[in-house]
Amino acid sequence: MQTQKRCWNCRDRKTACDRSRPTCRKCRERKETCLGYGIKLSWPRENDRRRFTRAKGHCLFPVQSGDLEFVNTSSEDIEVSQQLSRLHHSPKSYEMMWLSQLPRMTMGRADCTLTPPNGVTPVARLISSSYDADDLYGLLLRLSINDDEKPTLATRHAISALSYQHLDKDKALVYQTNAVCALQSSIEALVPSRAIQTMAASMLLSIFETLNFDSSSLGWSIFFCGTKTIARLVTQLHGTHYGDEALILDWIFYHDAMYKFSIRHWIKKDDDQTQLAGLTKVISKAIFAPERQTVVPILGCSLELLDLVCQAVDAVFDRDDPRHLSKAHIETIRSLEIRTRNAEQRHTSVSETALLELSYAANIAELYRLATLVYLCRVGRGAPHDSQGVQELVKESFTLLDRIKFCERPWPLFVIALEARTEESRQTVLTVLEESLRRRPLGSVYLTSRMIRDAWVQQDLRDGDIDPLILYNLVVSRNRVPPSFA
Repeated sequence: MQTQKRCWNCRDRKTACDRSRPTCRKCRERKETCLGYGIKLSWPRENDRRRFTRAKGHCLFPVQSGDLEFVNTSSEDIEVSQQLSRLHHSPKSYEMMWLSQLPRMTMGRADCTLTPPNGVTPVARLISSSYDADDLYGLLLRLSINDDEKPTLATRHAISALSYQHLDKDKALVYQTNAVCALQSSIEALVPSRAIQTMAASMLLSIFETLNFDSSSLGWSIFFCGTKTIARLVTQLHGTHYGDEALILDWIFYHDAMYKFSIRHWIKKDDDQTQLAGLTKVISKAIFAPERQTVVPILGCSLELLDLVCQAVDAVFDRDDPRHLSKAHIETIRSLEIRTRNAEQRHTSVSETALLELSYAANIAELYRLATLVYLCRVGRGAPHDSQGVQELVKESFTLLDRIKFCERPWPLFVIALEARTEESRQTVLTVLEESLRRRPLGSVYLTSRMIRDAWVQQDLRDGDIDPLILYNLVVSRNRVPPSFA
């Protein structure tokens, strides 16, 4: 059987070919491997003047940098975007069960055997993102070794559970069970003098639940509800507290504010979670106390500003809610914006050796203030990203981000990062995230990094600007449990 074309060897040699199949007889005689008769890619030979053309100039491409960052888009992300395009703009109309889930492991690099660069113990980094987190951790250790009473044991076992969270899950669960049993006994016979220990144990178990990948979505809420209930029972409303009691109450208030934000944008919340988020806040300083203007290390900002964050979250309504952009709503947002713009955040006097930490703390406190204003404009008002007011805030925020180099506070970083639209601004965020993860590999920074990237993907898949409320609800609700921004 013959073909009409010569084999590729004979074509190259420009000789006759017997065109026999499957291989050319001429090639066999020359003891060459016949290249066959099929289609193949070919390039001009060096001496082929007829087919060879030369470019008149040289096009030089710059060497690509090895520091490029890529935000990957999965098929699930595309499905999410397509589903969003078919939904009304009311968050109530979402059916979020089809959303892809983040991996069960929310820690990207959880080497608990290593001490972070700043020398703070790993467990201390789990309970607080403060630059002096050992102050709180030291207090918790003291509360856990006082004696062998139930409140002390509850705190001790809860710390042990957190310590084993990424080393031995079985041991962690054993200590968690022991802590829960001791905590239940403490609550049944609650003694006011033991209230701090009881609140500390309940808070530690709440944090454990945010890191426990087998817990239910209500686990965090249950323990945190217990914490707030105890705090309200043993403290005076609008009272002023100092010392260890104030440190514990500030710690609870910080998680309370972040919980309120997370539940506000959690689509699958139930009545219990909503009720918990709406409970009266327990703040260590009275409303008009001057100490409310002082930056609290465990918060990253002043008590007054964190209270404004809570009020900003309360001022966010669904777009189909009749209260949205009503006269009363606009007045509320305007009042919050004025108070936030004029908020003073003072710092206590420090020694010269602590000036670097003071500068960082001042920048983080300012980042909180800017993030609150951005949140009010974008999510509260629903202002477009390209509006002048938003652009001024975003520019100022990214200038500050570029200056601080790292940020271990997930909430302000999350709010500002979702306004990144250019490659330069996103690279700034990624650089800050990389350094922040190096300093705090445990905790919620990694999860925040994942949510930021998810948000960018959805923004890139949309032709126009996506409603920020929809975007917040989307990325927060893609987690298996309400994420912690603490």
